[in-house]
Amino acid sequence: MRPEETRAKILDATDHLFGGLGFDATTTRDIAERSGVNKALIHYHFGSKDELLSALLDGYYDRLSATLIEALQRSAEPERQAGDVIDAYADFLARNRTFCSVVQREVASGRHVEAIVARTLPFFRLGSTWLREIAPHAPPELELTQVLTSVYGMVVTWFTYGRVIERLTGEDPFSPEALEARRRHVRHVVALLFREIHGGATPKERGKTWQRSTRRTPRKKSGS
Repeated sequence: MRPEETRAKILDATDHLFGGLGFDATTTRDIAERSGVNKALIHYHFGSKDELLSALLDGYYDRLSATLIEALQRSAEPERQAGDVIDAYADFLARNRTFCSVVQREVASGRHVEAIVARTLPFFRLGSTWLREIAPHAPPELELTQVLTSVYGMVVTWFTYGRVIERLTGEDPFSPEALEARRRHVRHVVALLFREIHGGATPKERGKTWQRSTRRTPRKKSGS
């Protein structure tokens, strides 16, 4: 087996076990048994459980970054961009169900908070910069940091509390129908937020405002 294949098998097993049992309850022996890889090779490739977690987080956030950047580039219109990013983020979480479990457990334990903050910070900065650019005249009572964290919470909470939601509603929150309903709901809330940010302007009017605000002033020809 090639080294990259060995690493992939180890990380797949780690993903499953950290997501299901948690970091503290998982041993390298558990990972060796799950992956079918000799325990010594786990230490050879990763050194320790902390380094395994670090590699696992890197994989999550690298894939998430590529997913969100691709979504952000589909449209030049801000509200469409927001909707595309929301859909892409929800789809990513649906495909990577253990991601929320791992991050939630480690934040709650307090042990690896800084590792998660370091990987989350670029996303937060990108979102904050984007909001300031598209809404430079947002009402002061509509704090853009609160907008960003609220929209994030509407998406991620659905996945972190999926089992609770299932018990409360009696429905599978991860069925295609439920996920689509959640995306529609978050998009609707975002549309209301955009309306508030732009003082009640319609989507068509917002598009015109965005085009005017991003239009470059033509350079004067030399000698004119």
